[in-house]
Amino acid sequence: MLMVKNGRLIKSILAVGILSFLGIVIETALNIAFPQLMIDFNMSARTIQWLTTGYMLVSTIIIPFGSYLQKRFKTISLFRMAVSCFLLGTILAGISVNFSLLLIGRLLQGVAAGIGLPLMFTIILEQSPKEQVGMYMGLGTLVIAFAPAVGPVYGGIVLKLFQWQTLFLLIIPVIILTWILGEHSISQTSKTQKIPFDFQGGLLLIVFLMSALFLLLGFTSGNNIYVQLILTLITIITGFFFTLVEKHSNHAVLKVSLFKNWQFTFFLLAFFLLQLMSLSMSFLIPNVLQTAFEQTTATAGLLVLPAAIIDALVSAFAGIIYDKVNQKLPIIFGVAIILLTFIIANFLNPSTANMAFIYISFMFGLGLSYSNIMTFCLSNITTDLKNDGNVIFMTAQSYSGAIGTALTASLLTLAQTGLKNKKLAALKGLKLNYDVLLALSFIVIVCILVCFIFTRLKNKAY
Repeated sequence: MLMVKNGRLIKSILAVGILSFLGIVIETALNIAFPQLMIDFNMSARTIQWLTTGYMLVSTIIIPFGSYLQKRFKTISLFRMAVSCFLLGTILAGISVNFSLLLIGRLLQGVAAGIGLPLMFTIILEQSPKEQVGMYMGLGTLVIAFAPAVGPVYGGIVLKLFQWQTLFLLIIPVIILTWILGEHSISQTSKTQKIPFDFQGGLLLIVFLMSALFLLLGFTSGNNIYVQLILTLITIITGFFFTLVEKHSNHAVLKVSLFKNWQFTFFLLAFFLLQLMSLSMSFLIPNVLQTAFEQTTATAGLLVLPAAIIDALVSAFAGIIYDKVNQKLPIIFGVAIILLTFIIANFLNPSTANMAFIYISFMFGLGLSYSNIMTFCLSNITTDLKNDGNVIFMTAQSYSGAIGTALTASLLTLAQTGLKNKKLAALKGLKLNYDVLLALSFIVIVCILVCFIFTRLKNKAY
C-alpha cells in the first residue's frame, strides 16, 4: 500500500514538475536563440530579454497568490488551469511571426509556471513522509534542475535544423502527455475553504514588484533621474502600505510576519541571490560564446551542457546528504565553491574552455546548496506557516530570475556603449557581470554563515 502511495506521489510530483521543466527548457533554449531573434526582430538584447523577464515577472505576480489558490481550489483544478495556460501559450508562440505574439505566448507560459511551481513543492511538503522530505525535495528540484541541461542542447539542435518556432511546436505532445499523467496521479489531501481574496494586498504587491524591477533596470539603462525618483517613491509607498495592509489582514497574500524572523529573511536573501545568479549565468554564457567567440547555437548548447547535467545530478545527491549525513554540510560547501568560482573567474583570461569551467564550477556549488537552503529554512518554521513560507520562497525564486536575466542583458548592453567591436564589447560585458556576481556570492556566504552560527548558539542556549 505504501509503495502504491509513494508511486502515485512521485507521478504527481513529476506531472506538476514537468510543466516547470518545460518552461525552463524553453527559457534556456531561447537564451541560445536570442542572438538570432535580435537579428530577426531587429531588437537589442535589452528588449529581447523580455521574453524571459516577462515570463518570470508574470510568474512572480501569480505565485504569491498560491497560498490562497491552494486553499480555495482543488489541486487537480489548479493543475488543469496551469497545463491549459501552458498549452495555449506554447501554441501561440509556435505560430507567431512577430515579437508581440511570441511575448504573449511566453506570458501565458508564465501564468502556468506561477501556478505550477508552488503547487509542486506544496505537494511534496504536505504528502511526503517526514523522514524523506529531503529526498522528495531533491526529486522535485532534479526535475527542474535537469531542464538547463536539456534546454541549450535542444535549442542548439532545433535552431540549426529548423526555424525558432519549432522550439515550441515540438513540446506540444509532451504537454498533452503530462496532462494525462496528472489526471491519473494527483490527489487531494486537504479540504478546500471558501475564503475571501485579498484584492487590496494583491494590487499593492503587483505594483511594488513591477516598480522595483523597473527601478533596478533603470540604473543600467540610463533612465531619466526624474523617472528613477518616481519609481523609487512608488516602490517605497506600495511596499510600506502592502506591509501595513498584510499585517491586519485575516487572509494575507503573504505572511509578512515571517520576515520578523531574521533567520528566515537571511536564508531567503541567500536563496534569492543564488537564483538571480543562476539565471544571470544561463543568459550570459551562451550569449558571450556566440557573440565573442562566434560559436554556433549547437556548439554553445553543447558547451553549457556539462554544467547543467552536473547541477541536476548534484542536486539529487545533495538531498541525500541533507537527509542522511548533515543538513548544513552541502549548503556551506556549495556557497563556498560559488564564491571561489567568481574569485577565479576574475583572474582567468576569457576563453571558451575557461567559460565552460566557470559555469561547471558554479553549477556544482549551486546544486549542493540551492534546494537545501529552502528545505532547511522551511523545516525550521512552524507547520502552520510552511505553506506560506513555501509561497514566499517561490515568489523570490521567480522574481530573482526576472531580475537576473534583465540585469545581465542591461549590463551587456551598457558595456557595448562606445564600442564598435562586438567581441570587445561582449568581453567587457562578461567582466562586468563577473564583478557583480562576485559581490553577490560574497553576500550569500555571509548570510548563510550568520544564520548557521546563530542556530548553533541558539541550540547551545537550550
